[in-house]
Amino acid sequence: MAEGAGGEEAEEAGGEEGASDRVMILFMGGSHEHAITSIQHFVPDAVHIITSDKFDKAYRRRLKEWSQKYKFRRGTVQAVSDLFEPSSVSSLIGCAWSVAGHEHNLSGGKMATYLWTIGITGGTMHMAAVASLVAGVLDAHAFYVIKPEEGTAIMPNRDIIMLPGIHALKMAMALNPLDLDFMMSDDTGDLDRLFEETGVEPWMMDLMETSILVETNPDEPEWRLTPMGGKLLTMLRSGPLHGMLAMGEMERIKAAAHSRADIDTHG
Repeated sequence: MAEGAGGEEAEEAGGEEGASDRVMILFMGGSHEHAITSIQHFVPDAVHIITSDKFDKAYRRRLKEWSQKYKFRRGTVQAVSDLFEPSSVSSLIGCAWSVAGHEHNLSGGKMATYLWTIGITGGTMHMAAVASLVAGVLDAHAFYVIKPEEGTAIMPNRDIIMLPGIHALKMAMALNPLDLDFMMSDDTGDLDRLFEETGVEPWMMDLMETSILVETNPDEPEWRLTPMGGKLLTMLRSGPLHGMLAMGEMERIKAAAHSRADIDTHG
C-alpha cells in the first residue's frame, strides 16, 4: 500500500508555487546518484520522490538536503510497502496521483503537466513501466539517466535520454504527410519559409516544441528537428500508411487544381 509523506513537510521548503511549475517526479530505488544528475539537468521548481518503504526515511532526509542545496520546492516522498506484490502497480499509480493531487491543490487546479518530467531510472523494472504509463497519462516527459563508464565523470547535459511521449507521437501523426516530408527534407531551418510553404502554423510549432519534436530560435527565426523528433518523423515517414496518405493528399491537391482551372476556363 502507498504511504505518502505528509503535506506539512512538503510545504516547509521555499520556492514559488504556481500553475506553471516544472515538477519532477523521481521513481527511486537504493541508488540515488542519478537524482542529482536529473536535478542539475532540468532545474525543476519542485521534486517529488516515489520509492519503497525501505528507503522512505532516507529519501525524506535527502530530499530536504537537495531542496536546500539546489533551491527547489520540496515535494512529497511517496512510499509503497507492497513493492514486490501484485498490488504494487496500483499502489505506485496511487502514489503518482497523490503527487498530482498535491500539485493540483497548490496550483489552484491549473497544472501545466506538459512541463513535468518523470524519471524512470531508479527502482525495479515495473516501477519504470508505471512511471512511463504515468508520463503518458499526464502528458509529461519521461527520461532515463545513463550510467557513465567507470572512471568517467557524470555530465548532466550528456547523460539524459528523453523518451518520446504519447503526446509527441500524436502531434507527429497529426501532421499533413506532405508537410512531414517538407520538414524532413528542408535544410534551411527558416521558420518563415516553413509557414509559407506548408500548412504548419505557429501554434503547431509551439506544441511540437513542448513535445520536444523541434527546437526554435525566435531571434533568427529558425527551427530544427530534435534528435528525438528526427527519429520519430523518420519512423512515421517510412511506414506504409504515410505513403498512402501522402498519395491521397497529392490526388486531393491535383483535383482541387483541376477544379480551379475549370472555373477559370468556363467562368
